[in-house]
Amino acid sequence: MIRLYNDNWYCTCCKFTAANFRWLLKDFDAFRQRSEKATGEDYHNAMTYTGFGLEAHETVLFSYVSAFLTLIGILTFDFFLFRVTTFEASTLRAVLVLSLLLPLGVLIYMSEYIKIHAKWMKVSSLGDMPEIISYIVMSMKIVPNMEVAIRFAASNSSRPLAKDLKKMIWNLHVREYRGIDDAILEFSNLWGKDSEYFKRALHLIKSSTSEPDEAQRIITLNRSLDLVLESTRNLMDSFASKLKTPTYVLYSIFILIPLALVALMPAITVVGIRFGIGTLVIVYDVVLPLLTFAYAEYILMQRPAAFIPQNIPESHPELTNIKLKKQHALILSSAIGIIISSLGYILIYKGNPLNIVSTATLDGIIPPTLFIIWGIVFSVAVYLNISYSPYKKIREEIRRMENEFSDALFVLGRRISEGRSAEEAFIHTAATMEGSDIASVFEKISLNLMNIRTDVYSAIFDEDFGAFKDIYSERIKTTMMLFVESAHKSHVVAGVAIIKLADHLKELQDVEVKIKQSLYDMTSTMRSTAAVFAPLIAGVTIALSEVIAKILQNISDSIKRLPENAFPGPAQISPENLNQSIPSELFMFAIGIYIILITVILVRFSGTIEYGGDKAQLRYEIGQTLPITIIIFTVSTIFSRIIFGGMI
Repeated sequence: MIRLYNDNWYCTCCKFTAANFRWLLKDFDAFRQRSEKATGEDYHNAMTYTGFGLEAHETVLFSYVSAFLTLIGILTFDFFLFRVTTFEASTLRAVLVLSLLLPLGVLIYMSEYIKIHAKWMKVSSLGDMPEIISYIVMSMKIVPNMEVAIRFAASNSSRPLAKDLKKMIWNLHVREYRGIDDAILEFSNLWGKDSEYFKRALHLIKSSTSEPDEAQRIITLNRSLDLVLESTRNLMDSFASKLKTPTYVLYSIFILIPLALVALMPAITVVGIRFGIGTLVIVYDVVLPLLTFAYAEYILMQRPAAFIPQNIPESHPELTNIKLKKQHALILSSAIGIIISSLGYILIYKGNPLNIVSTATLDGIIPPTLFIIWGIVFSVAVYLNISYSPYKKIREEIRRMENEFSDALFVLGRRISEGRSAEEAFIHTAATMEGSDIASVFEKISLNLMNIRTDVYSAIFDEDFGAFKDIYSERIKTTMMLFVESAHKSHVVAGVAIIKLADHLKELQDVEVKIKQSLYDMTSTMRSTAAVFAPLIAGVTIALSEVIAKILQNISDSIKRLPENAFPGPAQISPENLNQSIPSELFMFAIGIYIILITVILVRFSGTIEYGGDKAQLRYEIGQTLPITIIIFTVSTIFSRIIFGGMI
């Protein structure tokens, strides 16, 4: 199995590094041999599976160069940062450790990327199997020819698994196999390593060609489809059951415990442990988000992909001038962010009317840095909502049309089986489904057939006037291609075939719904955590930290009025130990950024679980969730500060 994915960024970077950084090696041949020996069999299998066309020395050299460049970049950043400002000793130690660990992490990730990407491809291919098998089964029900069915599935799917089918067809044509049976046997054995169900489904499809009875052949084909759908459902159920413990770990260790420690941070200065804003930023805004993201990615790598969302090209009519729209959204969102971020300091400059802005611990209502957090959140939200709401609208239209399509197909099949012409059947179906999105499409097919006097294929798929030229659902288009294949048969045979296609699509949709239901508990928990619980807890704990800081500040003022040596023995309590090294507004800013990052990570985590990581859907959902998160964080902080402030 050989793929050619040379457009991958990793492949491009490896080739570029090998071509331009070869001068770093004193003995290239020796390095090449050492690289071959250092990479094991699993690594070479992964390189073959991904089809990047890379050699071991190219990947090893790129991992070294990327780690070295990362180190140089971090050290350069540290140099200019330390020239601009000064940091405490704890911050310097944290920066030093992070400056060494990040290049090491880059080195490990880049050296293991081939294995990681190969695993991701295998997981993604598991999600391709229901679609590919369904296309093969649908084609076999109309034309009982295995080679025709495989060619149909390969040519009408853009999935990675379909590319392997195309490769198999090519090898069959160049006589690498003795026949289609040998090709299917080798292909099923290859993919059987990852999915035994897929292998069994292919064998059942192949055995259906030997069935003398038509009814028994259909039963065998249905059994193969049921088998792969059942396996997909079982895989997702198994993943959902295994997801609970990792999700609890993600919630408790990476979110709940760090937020709970926020309230205790002012108190640790009593025992002499002091840290600056730099240390807090490194821990909460760099290290914890990176660890949370890495652990979330580790969990997602175990997810068997199912029903991967259809890619929406920018050539879609509703995405006309989308790049210009994104540029305008960027300008608007930047202006909004700047205005909101500076609002707090503008109020301070104007004399802080009504004492709205907090200028001291537990003073006022809103710390000025909270306005900066608002500015960041609302600028990002405005940009994402404007830029990706068209994608959301298109995705909903496709989903709605796919839900309507199976019902419309059933009505169409009944009319065809009654002996009606294609144009009459389509216009009747459009009238029956009046009010639905699919009705207007079917009506246009009928008008094309009657007015232009074209054939069925052109009426549906012609690039200039075809009714489906702006339909971007692979499932719908593929099914209509099968309808065209069956249209030349007798009315009864074509009608029965179309009804079978409708039943088949209904089964796919039912499985998809059940999979989403099995994952709902986990995804809803993560969304609730991101939007409600995390910002709610953060607001309360920040207010508690301010209370503790205020109490320690009052104690410090009292100690200053006491005579020296008032505390006998080994007591080390002093005003220096009680005074806070981080101003309350900067403390809130660092934790607010942490809440934003955690929200993005959790939304991505739940979205990838539910709908397979559709980037446009994910960005739209982030734009919807972030304002809710920051509003709850703000309300929780303000009310907690008011309540706790009245107790002191």
